[in-house]
Amino acid sequence: MLSLLCLSILLLSAQAANPRCKDENNRNVDWYVLYKLPKVSESSNPVIRSGLGYLYMTSNTVGKGWQLSSKKISAKDSIPGNTLAPFYNDSEASKALWFLYNDDPPNRPINGKYGHAKGAVWANKQQGFWLIHSVPNYPPLPNSGNDTRRGQVNENPETPQNRSEYDYPTSGMNYGQSFLCISVDSDQFDSIGQQLMYNQIIVYRRSIPATFATAFPVLTDAANQKRVRQAPFTNKALLKSSGGVEFVSFAKSDKWQKDLYDEFVAPTLSSDLFAETWLNGRGRLPSDCAQVKVYNVISINFEKFEIDFKSSRDHSKWAVAVEDKSNKTWTCIGDINRADTQYIRGGGTVCLNNRTVWEKYRKLINDVEPCPKMYYKTHSVTKVP
Repeated sequence: MLSLLCLSILLLSAQAANPRCKDENNRNVDWYVLYKLPKVSESSNPVIRSGLGYLYMTSNTVGKGWQLSSKKISAKDSIPGNTLAPFYNDSEASKALWFLYNDDPPNRPINGKYGHAKGAVWANKQQGFWLIHSVPNYPPLPNSGNDTRRGQVNENPETPQNRSEYDYPTSGMNYGQSFLCISVDSDQFDSIGQQLMYNQIIVYRRSIPATFATAFPVLTDAANQKRVRQAPFTNKALLKSSGGVEFVSFAKSDKWQKDLYDEFVAPTLSSDLFAETWLNGRGRLPSDCAQVKVYNVISINFEKFEIDFKSSRDHSKWAVAVEDKSNKTWTCIGDINRADTQYIRGGGTVCLNNRTVWEKYRKLINDVEPCPKMYYKTHSVTKVP
């Protein structure tokens, strides 16, 4: 009995020493995708009615498809709560290189320049993770680390004020949100850093121990908000998870001044795309059918859970291949919206070629915006069997 207890303690200690993407049981997973649902007032589920419900797939559960969590996304033992817990553990946080970035951070006004990107990076000497999300004012400020702002700025009154704990902001409740987490080994850190430099991230909290700055200079440059100053102003990078799964990262800077999906992702993947991005802002781009096609998604349906909503209620940023063409079953999750206002913003997306993940996202698409009349061919949405 004592030996089992000791083994359990050792396993827990090992997990704490090597933070990774976590599941609902606080176990390490290689990757996960998560869909925070919009607030659905007519839902019979109180968590969904509150605007804090979420569905997920992890590397260990992907075969089961979308799983509806019984937990609120604001809970400390939710999937993102477990993943981000090290940021709020002062002892752990003092020993790692990490940073939080958001163009709409919790401790200052929204920034309309540089990167339209949100996420978190954690790195120790061996392992870490990259979390990409779409939530404004999130996650809350930890106690540890350094603030990157100059001067005093009033914090957003809608964001959690307790800096010592994980939480979820009220500003992120009404709309749907997207998450992608990838567990990585240290040989991927500088590749991630390079992509984030192209993305021109806006860091609002960071910790950079001197030994890490020497070991991972490019990731450190990203944490210090170093920008790409010379062409080319886009970059594609192949990333590998700790489990050996390949992801393709696309990144652009504000100097490129084109649409990420039409001009970079779809042509590079040689795949037509359905894109679910924020359609409520100014400068919205129509579906583009000139060459490689990119269609705007206009409604979503989680048929299994009887949840449907229009894209106007969704702040997520994801895209999927229209068809399974030459085994190119791409799913991409990232930062950028399809709007001309995004031409002058940095940002990117990360794509996974996994048929099961693709099928589950592809089945969510209920309706898409047709091509403008100048194009002779449109695409009707057919459900994946």
